[in-house]
Amino acid sequence: MSLFPPLGLGEAIIFELRQGPREMNDLIKALHARGQRVTKQGVYKAVRGLRGQEIVFLQAGEVSLSLRWLERLENFVSLTQRSYVDSSVGAGHFLNLTDGERILYTFKNPVSLDAFWNHVLYLLFEAMPELDRWYAYASHCWFMLARGKEERALYRFMNKRDVRVLYTVGHQTPLDHLVASHFDGRMTQYHMLERPLFSERRNHLGLVINLLGDFVIQAEYDKKMTEAIESFYKKHRAVDAENLRELEAIVSTPTRTKLMITRNKSKARKLVRLFEKHFYFGDK
Repeated sequence: MSLFPPLGLGEAIIFELRQGPREMNDLIKALHARGQRVTKQGVYKAVRGLRGQEIVFLQAGEVSLSLRWLERLENFVSLTQRSYVDSSVGAGHFLNLTDGERILYTFKNPVSLDAFWNHVLYLLFEAMPELDRWYAYASHCWFMLARGKEERALYRFMNKRDVRVLYTVGHQTPLDHLVASHFDGRMTQYHMLERPLFSERRNHLGLVINLLGDFVIQAEYDKKMTEAIESFYKKHRAVDAENLRELEAIVSTPTRTKLMITRNKSKARKLVRLFEKHFYFGDK
């Protein structure tokens, strides 16, 4: 996947797509309106080139920018800004946290939190290329069911960087067993506990944790949403289109959620010791 489009027509096409997807005929008209002397064949050739670079999608005559490319571009800008701008200017950014510091983000719905969370992970992996493992803990890995496309893309991204995915869940329901099929047992590993952890915490079933190096990322989901997810896992033994829509509706319901990012070497190591005993670390 290329980061920068070719100059000329490719750049002009991306500029036209900044407001949203365009039908090919509308795109050609917009280019003409901007003074671009282009032919229909030339635009199609340029779009095919951008599609080959995974910068745009072309489906049923409609052209749109690739969200994955936009994420990579945003990551590049964020990391570059971190390198060139005085750190005091962006002191609120999680990449600037020092040991013992933390930052809290709040969101209006779980989907927004999940999208930002993935952005955080992509940035951390770019900023710390030495990372070789990612620990995750949740009551259930509902992300693989309700947000499967995004979750699998994240795992592929990590595996390409030689990062192991090490996921622990707190239950052994039929749906928890079902999710195990998405893990290969080597670069992506999955462990089901007999009972959830952190039971001393209020709403502990709504707690999701990620560990990357010295960073501890914790999300706390609304109690009502958590109870709905637990009910879903108790009610269903398999998934189909209908009950997946039910789960997607649960995790898309507007509700206040929060994400805390902490940089704490001692806390991170303590949590790693809690999880690492369940996983295999032989040759990759």
